[in-house]
Amino acid sequence: MHIVWNKKSCAGAGGAFFLLLLSIGLILIAYIGHEEEEEQQHNPNLLVNIRQGTLIGRYVTTRKGRNVLAFEAIPYAKPPIGYLRFQSPQPPEKWEGVLDATKLVPKCTQRDIYRRLESISGQEDCLYINVYTPHVRGHHLLDVMVYIHGGGWVVGAGINHRPDYLMDKDIVLVTFNYRLGPLGFLSTGDAVCPGNNGLKDQTAALRWVRQNIAAFGGNPGSVTIFGENSGGASVHFHMLSPASRGLFHRAISQSGTGLCPWSLAPHGSTREKTEKLALLLNCTTESSRALIDCLHIKDNVEITAADKDLMEWNMDPFTSFKPVVETGDDAFLPASPLELAKNITHSVPWITGITSGEGAFVASRLYGDNLVSEFDDNFEELAPLIFFFNGTSQKIEISNEIKEFYFEDKIITSNSASSLVDMFTEGWFLRGTDLAVKLHVETGSAAVFYYYFNYRGSKSFSEIFGGSHRDYGVCHADDLLYLFPMYNIFRGRLTSEDDDSMIDTLTTMWTNFARHGEPTRSPLRGVKWPHVSNSENKEYVKINKDGLYVTQGLLKNRTMFWDSLSLEMSRNNL
Repeated sequence: MHIVWNKKSCAGAGGAFFLLLLSIGLILIAYIGHEEEEEQQHNPNLLVNIRQGTLIGRYVTTRKGRNVLAFEAIPYAKPPIGYLRFQSPQPPEKWEGVLDATKLVPKCTQRDIYRRLESISGQEDCLYINVYTPHVRGHHLLDVMVYIHGGGWVVGAGINHRPDYLMDKDIVLVTFNYRLGPLGFLSTGDAVCPGNNGLKDQTAALRWVRQNIAAFGGNPGSVTIFGENSGGASVHFHMLSPASRGLFHRAISQSGTGLCPWSLAPHGSTREKTEKLALLLNCTTESSRALIDCLHIKDNVEITAADKDLMEWNMDPFTSFKPVVETGDDAFLPASPLELAKNITHSVPWITGITSGEGAFVASRLYGDNLVSEFDDNFEELAPLIFFFNGTSQKIEISNEIKEFYFEDKIITSNSASSLVDMFTEGWFLRGTDLAVKLHVETGSAAVFYYYFNYRGSKSFSEIFGGSHRDYGVCHADDLLYLFPMYNIFRGRLTSEDDDSMIDTLTTMWTNFARHGEPTRSPLRGVKWPHVSNSENKEYVKINKDGLYVTQGLLKNRTMFWDSLSLEMSRNNL
């Protein structure tokens, strides 16, 4: 039997039928969407009343399928625009009606130097906070975790850190933006613009949490702050700052403390950078007031873009404008972090540690940009810049000691990747973290928990920083992949079975700490994480693929080497 297919009749009748079905489908979708929107608008669980007014949120789904409430883009301070640019954050204003807390969250003005982007993104009106909660009307208030994003104080946003993993636990999660780059950390070194506005934004966010978080089901008496990179250093600064006292009760610093050499501007250097920036923008430097008045009328994009011209070699110094020691009644850092850490008056339980290959984000960049040979040829000149000891009179001697220790005075080549990673890991992160732990154990009364993260998963930030062609180990920020999904960076990349296991381990320890002040109240994977009791031979947990291991003396020979250099930057910067 031979069947003849009539294309013409099919195209006519069938096409019309298809269009009819399509129209009905679109009408149904629109109707259902409208019904869902109406239902959400009248759902009392999505409405929250705070001091500023009423707001409405939405439901989002976690990794394990749990529905939680999301309230995003809530203003926690007045927009820092116009005359409020370069000033401390001001309390937020009230609003009329119902605020839509489901809209897109704007990020602060920035340039993503990690991915070498030339374009400037974000806006000045950016001081917004996001809250994720299992419920707003529960029987008891939940412990609160406030995340301070990293990014070298030049890039990043709270919204990048989604609740998918942590909200499988019974906590309230808070993320937020703060001002970055020159808009957040420019300083004239006097009362006109003392600096640290980005850190003061963070304090304003913590104050907002204390005042409002109960309305979202969170306990204002149980707040843990945590952060990574400059976010980790920020957490440590809040532990040391009188401005933040009483606003939180536990703290976690991942891959960054206030004693890391990159975390604080050397005395007087920020004023110098501010004047250079002003000249780039054709502003006078005759007085601080005239300088700031001129910068007030410049475009925020123009100011942020000019920051790039302050870098001296490649992307170094990575952060031109950073925290400073201030004077004045409302100073965030009234003394150096080193001095404050030696005289702790407000001690809270603290987790801190590093990844085993922090320096991969620098090493991968050097290889990715074909700069290794230039770095080797000019090591004596570049090492003081990169390791922050430009202020010492023994720059050449110290540079040679560092090169001898890590490379045995050999040429740095394509085969030197592991030594480069170690050098940056230990020079930028280990020594500052280890010193901070020592001082907190010796002068503080609260427990300190120390870790060494050594799990290399299916994804690594070294791929983003410039090194997808080789495995650099456990890169800086790799631990974040097991607290947040990082969809904006690793698009479409699924987690492995081992990754999922590490997500469960890390989120359990971090939320245990937020609840109880210790990461393993009972043994986890057969191990109970001890606090540090010996400041000279510190106990720490090594977090591996196959489990947790308790040992002592983290890379002790390496910390002893850096201590032996007696770098003047330890006095000048800290």
